[in-house]
Amino acid sequence: MKVTIRHVLTGALGLVVIAGVVLFLNPERVGAAMTHFRLVLIAPILALSLLVYILQGIRWHFLLRDVGTNLRLRDTILVNLAGQTISAILPLGDLTRAAFASTAGGTDFGAVAATVTFQELTYTLVLILFGLPTVLTLGYGLTAVIAVVIGIAGIVVILTVSPVFCRIHSLVAHIPFLSRLLPVIDELQEETVHLLHHRDARVLWVLDAARVACAITSFWLILQALGADQLGWWQAAFVLALSTIGGAVSLLPGGVGANEATVAATLVLLGLARGVAGAAAIIQRVLITGLSLGLGLAAYSLIHQRLHLGSRFQLVARAPSTASSQTA
Repeated sequence: MKVTIRHVLTGALGLVVIAGVVLFLNPERVGAAMTHFRLVLIAPILALSLLVYILQGIRWHFLLRDVGTNLRLRDTILVNLAGQTISAILPLGDLTRAAFASTAGGTDFGAVAATVTFQELTYTLVLILFGLPTVLTLGYGLTAVIAVVIGIAGIVVILTVSPVFCRIHSLVAHIPFLSRLLPVIDELQEETVHLLHHRDARVLWVLDAARVACAITSFWLILQALGADQLGWWQAAFVLALSTIGGAVSLLPGGVGANEATVAATLVLLGLARGVAGAAAIIQRVLITGLSLGLGLAAYSLIHQRLHLGSRFQLVARAPSTASSQTA
């Protein structure tokens, strides 16, 4: 898939939103807060961020195995990292790792895409649950979080309960634009049900929980490095949960702009100075995008020829060659 003008404009919009957030929070204060960042914490922050991707790859490896993709664990982790390059710069870029795994393993793209959807739904739900203690302490915002939890639970019910899915299927069939998506929806539902029949798909959510814990701790260390000692780990979980939801619903590349706005606004709401809140949002963005691009490009260069991955701007799997399907 080629990067179009629409993708460039979407990315530019995200950057404009970030600039607007910085201007609103006062660039001088944001810059001053960033100069006080404790560099000694960079190493553990980066290590935890890398561990997030490794845990994501390990969890995904078992899901891929459940749908018949026989990649080595090492290759699954590298494919997962390679897909992060597009996730950082294009909407729905997470499907790139599905396309890579489908091509490399010779597995149906729809089945692999279902593993990505399943994994990210589980991750988001666990992240929200980690943020609930702070929501209950604050006494507000609970309605929004409950709505998101119900939404995720609703998606799971639709995909796994046949009578409910049939009702939704009939409804979608009468909507002109959405009816074109029915083959994809059907395959997603079938593969999700297939995954739920595997015990490891249900039990290994603990890997998603570990991934969430590492992501929260990394963000909490960013706050500590900026001197925001008054905010605890559970409050960091709350901020990260809201920013993840905000970035996801925005459909901006990597949540750029929406993520930063949510982080800054929530931190200010929790009593943090505007300059520190803005600095935390910017540093988190630089970390996420920089690490995703760096690791993604490095992983792609290591495996794209051996696993016949094709273009790095790939959201749909190519028909796997015999050579690639035999690579394990």
